[in-house]
Amino acid sequence: MITAAIQRIDRAARHLAPFLTSVLLVMFSALPVYLPGYGQVAVDVGLMTVFYWAIYRPDLFPAICAFLLGIWQDILVGSPIGLHALILILANWAIMSQRTFFQGKSFAVIWWCFSLVALAASLLSWIIVCVLNEILISPAAVFCQAALTVGAFPFMAWLLARAQHAIIRPLDV
Repeated sequence: MITAAIQRIDRAARHLAPFLTSVLLVMFSALPVYLPGYGQVAVDVGLMTVFYWAIYRPDLFPAICAFLLGIWQDILVGSPIGLHALILILANWAIMSQRTFFQGKSFAVIWWCFSLVALAASLLSWIIVCVLNEILISPAAVFCQAALTVGAFPFMAWLLARAQHAIIRPLDV
């Protein structure tokens, strides 16, 4: 009886692990860093986690998770509510529609594809913010943010791979 309950709790925790990991990483990335202009070029952790989970564990990270993560990111970083939710939903959709392409590809191909997604997401974010504010904002921060996000992706992929291995590890009961 107790073993069955522990197994149900373990299964539920494993199913929630990708989303909760993403939420915690977004929270960590939103911690205040006292560098001038850092907020404009901060690494987009939400996009990295959505990209990773949409390729490797889409069964545990559906579109609703991408939406909720985007809303959470908007709340934490102070961006217009729905901005990151829209971007993460679109990224999730694009990745899911090409998931068969990603299967069996090397990390270099995955990283290159992520760089395209990160650039597109940064440009879309910039366009939406310019339209909402009715002012043309310098695109330099957009390219810097995309470059930093692409540069940080290998580390984040390694971290998420460790989390994924912990999820599929058999129960030790």
